[in-house]
Amino acid sequence: MPADFDSSPVPKHAVFTFSIACVYIFSCAAQLVSKMFDRTIAEAVIKPDCISNFWQAVDIYLFKTHVVNKKLFGVKNVLILPYKNAPPSAEETSQATEHLLDHIAETELNSFEHETRKRLLCLGCKVREEKVDNISLHEVSQQQYDGAIVLNRLLPKNINVFQPIDVACWIDFRSLRVQLQCLQKDKVTTLFPAFPFSLQVTHGTLSIRCQSTDTIDERSTYWLREVLLERMQKWMESNIPTNATGTSTASIRSLALVDNLEQYNCLFNELKQKYGQSMVSIWPECTDPQKFVFEDIAIAAYLLMVWRKERTAKGLESLQSFVDIGCGNGLLVYILASEGHRGYGIDLRKRKLWDMYPAEPKVDLRVETIVPSSSSLFPDIDWIIGNHSDELSPWIPVIAARSSYRCRFFLLPCCAYEFDGRKYQRQNCALSQYGDFLNYAAEIARVCGFAVETDRLRIPSTKRTCLVGSTRTYPEMEYEQQDERVTAFINERSSGAETEEKSAQTGTPEENVPSSGSWSAGFKPRESTEKVRNCTKIDRSVVDKIVAIVFGELLAKRRIPAEFAERSWNAGGTLALEELVKAIPQELLVALKAECGGLQTLLRNNHQIFRVEKGTVQLRIPTRISDTVDAALARKMKKVKNFKPINFKQRVCWFFVNHPDGCPLAEKDCKFNHGS
Repeated sequence: MPADFDSSPVPKHAVFTFSIACVYIFSCAAQLVSKMFDRTIAEAVIKPDCISNFWQAVDIYLFKTHVVNKKLFGVKNVLILPYKNAPPSAEETSQATEHLLDHIAETELNSFEHETRKRLLCLGCKVREEKVDNISLHEVSQQQYDGAIVLNRLLPKNINVFQPIDVACWIDFRSLRVQLQCLQKDKVTTLFPAFPFSLQVTHGTLSIRCQSTDTIDERSTYWLREVLLERMQKWMESNIPTNATGTSTASIRSLALVDNLEQYNCLFNELKQKYGQSMVSIWPECTDPQKFVFEDIAIAAYLLMVWRKERTAKGLESLQSFVDIGCGNGLLVYILASEGHRGYGIDLRKRKLWDMYPAEPKVDLRVETIVPSSSSLFPDIDWIIGNHSDELSPWIPVIAARSSYRCRFFLLPCCAYEFDGRKYQRQNCALSQYGDFLNYAAEIARVCGFAVETDRLRIPSTKRTCLVGSTRTYPEMEYEQQDERVTAFINERSSGAETEEKSAQTGTPEENVPSSGSWSAGFKPRESTEKVRNCTKIDRSVVDKIVAIVFGELLAKRRIPAEFAERSWNAGGTLALEELVKAIPQELLVALKAECGGLQTLLRNNHQIFRVEKGTVQLRIPTRISDTVDAALARKMKKVKNFKPINFKQRVCWFFVNHPDGCPLAEKDCKFNHGS
């Protein structure tokens, strides 16, 4: 194959000669194909009716490699190049593509597409001219293409230790085969096997193979055999899971609205260094800082990237302004303000963290109750943020639409509510409550005139799907007509719609019209003081009395475990919660209910005494110190940095003090203290 490629027109007689040469080359290659991927690393038999899922499984692996390699942050797809008119024999194509990958592996990344196109044309292939973006391999295979060349960049989580890795993939749709090769052959990395390997289905068997002439390492082969093969088989033999809105996750890629994943990864790591540990170290809330701090950092990184993309597309120089409705602890506001964006946060109650932010830059956090109305508009703000904004979630697109024509919104919904503050009732039983509400929120945004986009964030939460409305579907001159549609939709969905109809018939002014104030007569914001519902505020004397009654009822069902037979220690029996409720005086139950508590919650709060499972209660048999450091605790100690187990020896053993038989364990074996 010549090193240079001349794109000038080729004489007709030369085309015939070139074709004969290609056939000769491919026939020679066919004799060598058995020597290519002739070493089987691992294989598994696939159910016959699941073989058609091969490309969906490959799609997950190629574009979501991080799900099988926790050292990776994600995958940046650089190129998908489908082609047709491959040589008729799959084996001939295989050998030819092996040479192709060898050539392009030595190509500079910035000229990868040009060189690949050139080589494919030399092979006689017809290459797709338009770029392929955000499309699954399954969809490409349905478009009558013979194969495709894919270039991916694997992005590591720890950018201080690892460098990005470029992986070239050859896809042969006809023979159910994928060949992968790391382009950084000179770099030793644990992110991806250094040797080429293939995934293929032959005669109902999924196999991972490599070349016998290649040097392989045990770490890589173990990962291919024990991790990748198992995952591929699982993806093929189970239904490809769907997301909350019922869409196949094989075709969904997170951070789809971020134009440069590599920049996002760098920005996220930069923000973690600037704000992560400093916030975790001073975290005053009862919530887990490892979750909430890094979740808000990831959301901030996402917004900063989306806003940077918007400024580039629109030629803007000034940074976007924002208001975070329902800002909670205010961390997202603090990060965005620190990165130069003008904005503020609103919440109906102040949090402890608000007083702990540094004086510069000043973090503008306001205690206000938002009632959707003409007084809750933000005409000078560019973006409305609704991050877990609860009962205000359905109102976020409306507030953005009515604030100004240029106002945009970002909504990350959590709890599902209607316009009037009622809990949202699922309309589609085929979806979860959350998934159906996402569809409903997207419908609201479309009614408001937004070209709504859906994306999935990389945050430690199961509810990570966001809606972004950055453009309108109607011209500014039609604003009033569009707003009439919004009003009609709100009235239709609100429980106060009937009242509105009656008022219209009697000539009474409507309440849901923006100029008259409130947009929904039935909307009620939450109370500024959050009611505690975990029984922690109940009077201690009430708790002690209920614990004593339940303890006595269980002891009455005398039972001696075999392990404590010598001490004749009574472990008590098992009773249903319904039976225990009957044994508790009514005045104690009233005191319990007054604090929004239940018997089950109270008993679970005293887990060192009781064990509550499936509606039944029994005494928790004390465990020895040696038994407490179990596998789960060991994993937590390994996972959580600077994790320190609780020293229970500082606490008095409840059974030693209260049980008529005392504690069944000697003090040296009991994890609690037997002292006075």
